Amino acid sequence: MESNKKEELLDPLIDSLEVNIKGLIILSDNEKDISRADVIRKLENSKEEEVREFLNLIKEERKGTDVNILLATLGEFLLSSFLFVMGILFVIPTFFGGNASGYLLNYYGNALHSISETSGLPSLTIVINFLVAVVLLLASFNTLKTARMNIRFLFR
Repeated sequence: MESNKKEELLDPLIDSLEVNIKGLIILSDNEKDISRADVIRKLENSKEEEVREFLNLIKEERKGTDVNILLATLGEFLLSSFLFVMGILFVIPTFFGGNASGYLLNYYGNALHSISETSGLPSLTIVINFLVAVVLLLASFNTLKTARMNIRFLFR
């Protein structure tokens, strides 16, 4: 019985709070002049003690995570650099002693042509190298994107 009464009291207030938060986020996403940092700053400087108390309650959950986010971001930058270098090394066939013709397009064009004539494994490895390079480069850029979002979160 008691939990039912608690839900009856909390649900309308939480629903109203969720709608207001959603409105603030949509407003900050759609208006160039209003950022999420502006919204947080405005709430932190509120005259209402309860509003500041509520923000502190939410921030207590985040204590100590800024250092963790910074370390994770640095790790993501290192991982991204490694993936980028490996992707470049795989995409440049002269580093692996392939048909070093000097032209990347000719290299992969010849590889695809030789695959159509024979089903030999050496020509298949060229295509696999290229696909691995593309995956490594895409992973590198995705990791950079994640690191960028973490930095935005830290310095909002």
